Amino acid sequence: MKRTATALSFLSLGLVASARCSCKCQPGQPCFPTQEEWTAFGSKLSTPETLIVGQRPMGAVCYPNDPLFDVDACQALNASVNGFNHVFMSAQVDATNWLNLDSIVTEKGLEGCPYFPLAQNATCNQGRVPPYAVNVTSAQDIVEAVNFASEHNLRLVVKNTGHEAIGRPFGVGALEIFTHNLKNLTIHDSFVPKGAPECTEGIPAMTMAAGVDWRQAYESIDKVNRSVCGGLSPVGTVGAAGGWQLGTGQSVSSPIFGLGVDNDLEFTVVLPNGTLTTVNEYLTPDLFWAIRGGGGPSFGVVVDITVKTHPGAEYTSAFFVGQATDDDSYLELLTLWMKYHNNISDAGWGGIWPFSNGQLALTFGARGNPPENPNGIPTFQAFFDDAKKLSGVNVSLAEFHVFSSFGEFVETQLVNPSTVIGFNSTTVVPGQVQSASGSWLMPREVTAAENAESFAKFLANVTVVGIPFFVGGGAVEDVSKNETSAANPAWRHTITDLTMATGGGASTDPNVLQQVLHEQLKPFRALAPPPYGGQYLNEADILEEEWQLAHWGTQYPRLLAIKKEIDPNDLLIVYHGVNSEDWDKEIICKTTN
Repeated sequence: MKRTATALSFLSLGLVASARCSCKCQPGQPCFPTQEEWTAFGSKLSTPETLIVGQRPMGAVCYPNDPLFDVDACQALNASVNGFNHVFMSAQVDATNWLNLDSIVTEKGLEGCPYFPLAQNATCNQGRVPPYAVNVTSAQDIVEAVNFASEHNLRLVVKNTGHEAIGRPFGVGALEIFTHNLKNLTIHDSFVPKGAPECTEGIPAMTMAAGVDWRQAYESIDKVNRSVCGGLSPVGTVGAAGGWQLGTGQSVSSPIFGLGVDNDLEFTVVLPNGTLTTVNEYLTPDLFWAIRGGGGPSFGVVVDITVKTHPGAEYTSAFFVGQATDDDSYLELLTLWMKYHNNISDAGWGGIWPFSNGQLALTFGARGNPPENPNGIPTFQAFFDDAKKLSGVNVSLAEFHVFSSFGEFVETQLVNPSTVIGFNSTTVVPGQVQSASGSWLMPREVTAAENAESFAKFLANVTVVGIPFFVGGGAVEDVSKNETSAANPAWRHTITDLTMATGGGASTDPNVLQQVLHEQLKPFRALAPPPYGGQYLNEADILEEEWQLAHWGTQYPRLLAIKKEIDPNDLLIVYHGVNSEDWDKEIICKTTN
């Protein structure tokens, strides 16, 4: 027995000895660029102000013991962040949308810089806020930043708007590429991708620079009576040409137009080797497959994206709000909804159906006036009628409205709080500066009417806020699209992307928030384990252990091979991104055997 233990000890020592650790260069280490090297780098950029040196967290101005303390600036910050203003937060180079993503999360909680000090003598810690940033105004700025980070083995991150679920835009000791201010947008009557065969027929399209958000995109495309497959977000601030596209891109209009990746035609990106490259099906077919759904910025830093546009049309919307008076009535309401769930999808609708605290709210839309699918109105009206018959449910809203376009629908429901009908997606609870969210793709077999009561019981037990996105079915179900992009094949039999979220104040332990969210998703994950089910990459559960399978299903081996070929030095690695297996959570050190 003793000899075996000794042998095992030597074996363990051998394994440790054979493990190899390589790390990104961090501030304070001898390998980190000198001030002279930073200055030389800055001289290559668009303007003297493009390089931000010594960047501190946004909240530093409110800390009396911090060199950046400024009473006036702190008061201005207080006014801007009051109610947690997404428009303000999305435009900041030194903050994401959530405090916990700006901070290092330790076993004891946050190590960061709450926007307002929690104690009189509190210290503003750097956290995950990059100390250096490039405020990009040209593609060449990105090229220079990629080359500099590669030359000096720096952690490199990319931030556009900061609408992101697990902190990928920021990183400890990193160089940040801030693409938010790239706002160019071009509408094409007839677009032909570069390298296409002669006589390839052009199609209507729109090219958006990396900093364009969905509000700008919808306003622009509505002016020419066209439509585009695009996302939803509070006050329209989600980026239209960044992580949404790279992470698959789901939309309330997806049942009509398909997923975001199904509509992408061409990308201009800076590759990990610093090359400014056009990516499309003709010039770079493998990379074009991978970048659509492979996650950002794993395969390159986006400069712009060109997407299909579609004929404009009016948009019919259905709104419902029902409040149950007790637990039994709540279960009845959710069961009734699940009985109609799949039929409403088959009738051409897409939407969101938030539920919590005994309430179910529906904000849905269908193309056309009346909807192009003749079953659209009758199917939804039948649900309205049956819901009103539930004795323990107060139905305060059950009606249809018509909008001139999908863009107007989004503007009314998500941008202007004074025009919202039903569930108000523009509101964020003041003080909820931390967020944890996650999702699970629910196959139509799981949400079928015969499972309505059992599925409703799982829904009724959810204690966080459920904000499911009803974005599958219709055009999304085209299984031939599995061959055309890296999007998770689970999307092709999904109707609802079951998203959940919870939050807390600056003093809340983020570990608790993440664990609560993770536990709430478990029952639904068990109903559709990967690769049958999976996660929407842009709404990932940070604690998901089988993330490769959950994010990409059977697509992952091909993705990994392309990633290793295009980024052999691991320049563009993000947490739970392609080829991140051997890296620590902050992507600072990599351990391989």
